[in-house]
Amino acid sequence: MSRLIKTWFFLMVCGGLLIVQPFPAHSNPLDPYIQAAKKEGSVTLGLTLRSKIHGKPSGELYIAAFQKKYPFLKVHFKRIGGPRERERIINEMIAGMFNYDVATMSETMIPTIVGAKLHRVVEWEKLGIFQFLIHPENYAISLKTPVYGIAYNRDLVPDEVAKTFTWETCIDPTWGGKSPVEVRPRHLERFYSDDVWGREKTLDYAKRWAASKPAVESSRSTAAAKLTAGVYHFICGMPRHQIKYLQIHGGAKNIDIVFPEPVLAGTGDLMYLPEKANHPNAAILFLAWSGTQGAQNLLDSVDFTGHPLVEGNDVTNILKGKKISYPTWESSARSHEVLAEILQTMGMPVVQGKKKKK
Repeated sequence: MSRLIKTWFFLMVCGGLLIVQPFPAHSNPLDPYIQAAKKEGSVTLGLTLRSKIHGKPSGELYIAAFQKKYPFLKVHFKRIGGPRERERIINEMIAGMFNYDVATMSETMIPTIVGAKLHRVVEWEKLGIFQFLIHPENYAISLKTPVYGIAYNRDLVPDEVAKTFTWETCIDPTWGGKSPVEVRPRHLERFYSDDVWGREKTLDYAKRWAASKPAVESSRSTAAAKLTAGVYHFICGMPRHQIKYLQIHGGAKNIDIVFPEPVLAGTGDLMYLPEKANHPNAAILFLAWSGTQGAQNLLDSVDFTGHPLVEGNDVTNILKGKKISYPTWESSARSHEVLAEILQTMGMPVVQGKKKKK
């Protein structure tokens, strides 16, 4: 057989092998965790989501979607609310009690978690989570993203007027007495950042707001209820989800919210995997799922806290084309310190904050 014929024969055989040999299946990075989670069989979640809001399903729909994706897991879900509950869980873990496979903390609690070595680091982005939801050191994942705007009573403020609102409207003496300030105006922390207004302009704004002598509300939910009742015309710095709760779950059609530029977004609640979690693989599946587009779209529809950078979210469509200011992890870590200085400037009591060091 000539060398040419042998060469052609070799190429034909190789070509046939390529046809009959299947290409290797794409490897799912979650496969090892799925197999291990099947052996664990359950997962306990401590989240800030509410099962129901105004008697209508909310967080339970979110949990049910995860349960449907991983039916081999029995999911135990408990709400972890404010700072006291989060601190209690941290203290329990320091004492050796690990009751949650996924726990919640605020951004200012990160040093405590890290210092006590209570967290487990996972390379979350490799598991398909959006990078902007992940702490740069892989300590935690952001769950609920607050977006702040100006909520208003449609019976007292026409929609066309509300559309002209800016952040300066909040301190306009023309509206004196018709709008309150919340005891912890978290949106002002975002103005404080150098990439937005900066310290000097923010503190000047805070002084002028205080000089207008607004009513002070200690509870957002109470303030929102008063807005619905017509006690106030509008409320500045109200999180979008607070108004959507009343609109969608509470049936309040006489309130709405607008988003002046720059639109202000917060870090949101942070979820982390405790170092000695009883079901770590099942926890990783939940955390990885929560950072996907499908989970974020669902979160935005049931809790109205989806991230504005995720396509398919209602909030993403509403804010399209607007300038949005997102916090950095560094600015979030010192948010209590910043808020304390703002409150002191306004002559208000400092709540859970430390005086800024000069």
